[in-house]
Amino acid sequence: MAKVKKNPGSGDMDSIRLPDKQEIRALNTPKHRGSLTNQYAESLFSKGESHYKGSFERAILYEDPAMNLRTSKDEEEEQEEDFSDFNAKEIPKATGLNRGVKLGNQYVKKKTIVIWCTVAVTFLLFMMFAFPPVITDDTSNTAVDKQANVFKDMGMTELKAFALSHYSMNSEKAFTSEKMENYRVVKLVYNARNLSPFKVEIPKFVVKKVEAQYKDRIAYISMADKKENGDQAPVEIPAFSSKEITIEVLVNVADISEKEFNEAVSSMIIATEGMNKKVFGLSVPCIPSFVFVSNNILLDMS
Repeated sequence: MAKVKKNPGSGDMDSIRLPDKQEIRALNTPKHRGSLTNQYAESLFSKGESHYKGSFERAILYEDPAMNLRTSKDEEEEQEEDFSDFNAKEIPKATGLNRGVKLGNQYVKKKTIVIWCTVAVTFLLFMMFAFPPVITDDTSNTAVDKQANVFKDMGMTELKAFALSHYSMNSEKAFTSEKMENYRVVKLVYNARNLSPFKVEIPKFVVKKVEAQYKDRIAYISMADKKENGDQAPVEIPAFSSKEITIEVLVNVADISEKEFNEAVSSMIIATEGMNKKVFGLSVPCIPSFVFVSNNILLDMS
């Protein structure tokens, strides 16, 4: 009987053959499997040993050349705009009072020079119009007037009324006796220097402060120079000159010691009142001068 020819692919096992071992080995070469690094990465992802997951969206974001190109272009345009604004603000143009003027080896703003000049002019005007004369004490000539007799022409009641209208009264309670031996007239001597170009006029001095225990010991103070009617004669100090000023103080010394007498006088603070400067025929008010009576004076009460 003749043999029947079988169709290959019809399930005949004779067509199956084992793969060539050399071809299997060729699949493991870098040409087919990639580099060793890629093989290691593939093994990590296939076994689940990596905690990181890949993302196609992130890959597209960073790997899309068109997107990267657009991002870089936008950033460059933004940087160019920022630099143009920076350059415009970096070097402002100085104008007006902000311009510099060379003084020596450096430049100074005109504004600074104007401020300096304004301060200097203000200080000069203050010195000329409002600054009071400098008053210093002359302790060597300060003493008790032992020849004075305040009751020579009037009694105590009349003297009190006269002092109220003509002198600078400090305390009416100081008039407690009609005996002259219970009172002392102290002459305080000062030197006043006028540093301004205008004449200074001082009408009178007043008592500003006395220690509490001696408040009722100081009766009044007045200028030593008097007018015919008994009023105080104002002191006038010419421009850029000095003048001696003598002030009289009536002190009640009844039942006090010589030490207490000295303390009562030295505890006083006196000040000018109504002082002004003569500026081109006008009287310009001036800041008062405050004077501390020196505690270095030694007054003899006897």
